[in-house]
Amino acid sequence: MKVALIGCGMIAPTHFRALKMIVPSAEICLCDADRSKVKELGTKWGISNLYTDLEDMLTSEHPDSAHVLTPPQSHAEIAQKMIRAGTHVLVEKPITETSEDFIKLSRLAKEEERILAANYSTLGMPIVIEARQQIASGSLGRLISAHCTYAASWPGNTIPYGNPDHWAYKLLGGVLQNWADHPLSLIVSVMDSVEEQRVILNRRNLLPLDSPDLLHVVLKGQDQIGSFTLSLGHGNTDIRAHFILEEASITLDLRRMLISVTKGRGPANRIKRAFSGVLEGYSYISGTLSNVVGMATKRVQREPGIFTAISNFYRTIEGKEELLISHDMIFAITKILEEIWKEIPFRKS
Repeated sequence: MKVALIGCGMIAPTHFRALKMIVPSAEICLCDADRSKVKELGTKWGISNLYTDLEDMLTSEHPDSAHVLTPPQSHAEIAQKMIRAGTHVLVEKPITETSEDFIKLSRLAKEEERILAANYSTLGMPIVIEARQQIASGSLGRLISAHCTYAASWPGNTIPYGNPDHWAYKLLGGVLQNWADHPLSLIVSVMDSVEEQRVILNRRNLLPLDSPDLLHVVLKGQDQIGSFTLSLGHGNTDIRAHFILEEASITLDLRRMLISVTKGRGPANRIKRAFSGVLEGYSYISGTLSNVVGMATKRVQREPGIFTAISNFYRTIEGKEELLISHDMIFAITKILEEIWKEIPFRKS
């Protein structure tokens, strides 16, 4: 199988590592408009088929699949060209900036009988898959509410995308758009439907170009409430989700890959409160030990969500699985984000 990695930026090494494990026999070619990036990664990975022009790459390689890892503004155009060339496509999130562009891509993929997948990596994390399965099973009662806190920072507690020339500031939703789909995709994936959204944001004068850095979104369903808080000026990375169901609550620590399920109905008495704390502590301790052992033995992958998404993409091509993230869900995520950005007044470079 011939595979094209289009875009040699920060996420490319993760895709390369996963690809070598999932499709070890793949013949890989690299494409990026920046010649120095292509050459650097080609030398590092021992890849000789290097391109700076997409058309040249298509003419020479005729790839069976492609990973589109370029800035989101170019996703729709590149994915369209690849699909028309007969290539299955995995696109980094956000797959397109507008819902209209995604509808066009989805229809084209169906017409050409090609797989179009999106890497919303949060939904590929094992603990998220486990939580979604428990919620969908109905064994814990119906979902009442869901909330995700997504507070992020780079190593050294620096602010993500502190450079005002970064492409993220040119998105429709500015720098927030490249992060918001992580918590949003998680909340949308467990709600039955979303009928309206409300947006609150603040600026703490932390990001360039007077960009907002604190976003809170409330999603209203017919009888459910979902919400997420996104902070890009946070000093400590803290990423958690909490789901309240009729007969249980589920808590996820997405940074440490830990899950805790507390079952029960009605007010908690002293015994329930004591034992729920013990059980929650046990879940975190056993989960932590399992992660340590898994990483030491390489059973647990780095960036497990991306690994799952890429594995699912190739198994879907083989006809062994269905897409982890359906086109209906991708459309819902894209449409909600599109509406959110209409409500947010911000400056772009």
